[in-house]
Amino acid sequence: MALTLNPQARAELAQGWPLVLAAALAISVGTMGIGFYSLGLFVKPLQAEYGWSRAAVSGAATFQQFGIFASAPLVGWLADRVGARPIAVASFVLTPLALLALSRTGNSVVGWDALWLLVALAGAGTTPAIWARIVSLKFDKARGLALGLMLMGTGAAAMLAPALLGPVFAQSGWRSAVLVMAAVTLAVGLPASLLIGTSDRPARGDKPKGRFEANRQTLMLLLIAFLLGLIVAGLIVHLVPMLVDRGMAAADAAQVAAGVGAAVLVARLVVGYLFDRFHAPYVAALFLLSPVVAALLLWGGGPVVPAALMLGLAAGAEVDMLAYFTGRYAAIANYGATYGGVLGVFCLGAGLGPMLFGKAYDALGGYDAALLSSAAVLAVVVVLIATLGAYRE
Repeated sequence: MALTLNPQARAELAQGWPLVLAAALAISVGTMGIGFYSLGLFVKPLQAEYGWSRAAVSGAATFQQFGIFASAPLVGWLADRVGARPIAVASFVLTPLALLALSRTGNSVVGWDALWLLVALAGAGTTPAIWARIVSLKFDKARGLALGLMLMGTGAAAMLAPALLGPVFAQSGWRSAVLVMAAVTLAVGLPASLLIGTSDRPARGDKPKGRFEANRQTLMLLLIAFLLGLIVAGLIVHLVPMLVDRGMAAADAAQVAAGVGAAVLVARLVVGYLFDRFHAPYVAALFLLSPVVAALLLWGGGPVVPAALMLGLAAGAEVDMLAYFTGRYAAIANYGATYGGVLGVFCLGAGLGPMLFGKAYDALGGYDAALLSSAAVLAVVVVLIATLGAYRE
């Protein structure tokens, strides 16, 4: 598909592409990038080393997302007042230190969960809670595409984290893999944060802005965000162990998971572009039919590669969709606080999803019930998105 842009959109991209690139790099090594997409690789090693249940290991995702849930609204509110740069710089210094502490954890589920919570709180400025605000302030006519390009950072993490960290897990152990994550986060994230400048900082003397803007659409976005986080995160985190249970070698399962990242990359670009050309809720609803089919394929023992790619399409649409909708259904002056709330609720769902999937597996000996429930809930989400209505004037 050829990307044709109107003159205003081309001008915005020509001027603002360094900002988009910096944001994409920062998000790729942040809590919602490499921090999230590496979690599935910990399940088998920690089960083997400590004998923990699958639900216990998956608690890392729960507490990581709870940390984002707690911090995203505050970070968005602060960004509306002081700008993003100081928040981002602090986070990319603190996150590697928190990962260093994580690499030294022992045989304690409580300690494991607490350290992942610490990583998430330290990484509050590495999430789209502030980066999507920066891009949305800079772009209007090309906002969908710019957000999609920015969020391709998480797609790159979804594709590269399993492929590159998988061998480190296998050859050197999970502790060494965490140290690699810390080094990459610092080396990439800190320079990217310094590149964003201070143009989004409010002018001195301006009346403070930034509040969650409650209207029908933003309240619906809270529900949509929670349900999407709950189901899609559960499916992605448990994809590798789900495939291993079906007899696939762990290395092959990791490669299939890397295919999710490739689909995320494609979806980020295509969805963002289509958002600028068509009514975005209809585009999002169409894309979110894919995880419904994916869940049914995995439940029915269908081909795993198409199912994984469909999950990637969903993961590529979800955060992009929420970031774009926030800017169209809330005033831009309230973007940070409103999107921080929406993203926080999304992460609350994402924190509960992997844990509930793990509990379902431990209780029932398989994922069938979780997969059927996922398909049903996602079908409801599609209907909710399609009925969001006209943008805010």
